[in-house]
Amino acid sequence: MGFGRVFFFIFGFALLEVLVLAQVAGTIGWPITILATVITALLGSYLFRRQGLDTWVRLNQRMQQGEMPGQEMVEGMMLLLGGALLITPGFITDTVGFALLLPASRRWMANKVIQKGSLQSFTTVKGAGFAYTRTHYTNGGSNPFQQRPTSNDDRTITGGDTIEGESHRTDQ
Repeated sequence: MGFGRVFFFIFGFALLEVLVLAQVAGTIGWPITILATVITALLGSYLFRRQGLDTWVRLNQRMQQGEMPGQEMVEGMMLLLGGALLITPGFITDTVGFALLLPASRRWMANKVIQKGSLQSFTTVKGAGFAYTRTHYTNGGSNPFQQRPTSNDDRTITGGDTIEGESHRTDQ
């Protein structure tokens, strides 16, 4: 997407947001519109902190169990975007921001992103140190963050591009 397209998308979106704000203000009045905008920003800030903490706790639990916290990472990015949209004045951005901050809709969207997206991860492989994998998932319904099958010697992960190697730590 070129700079011109991005510029016109942002400009068009901002214009649409102003038109919606003006329409709402014409119906209910400017003081109530401004108050509603401030209240949604405050509520969004509270939801962002609360949901962010919950997601952070789940991420740490998955990492301590040796699992890939992919769902939590995607949800974390959605939380950041939702928080940014909620502090941006406007009703369209507030609607999208709340959809990204509410747990049920955020998890549903995260699952859709995971199912259609491309996953890049570092995974530990027994006896081999680490493996970097990059795979595009087109299977629709399976969760790409589940444990992936390995070959008989537990060294090669099947599917995708795999680079195996060992890591050594030297203290200085």
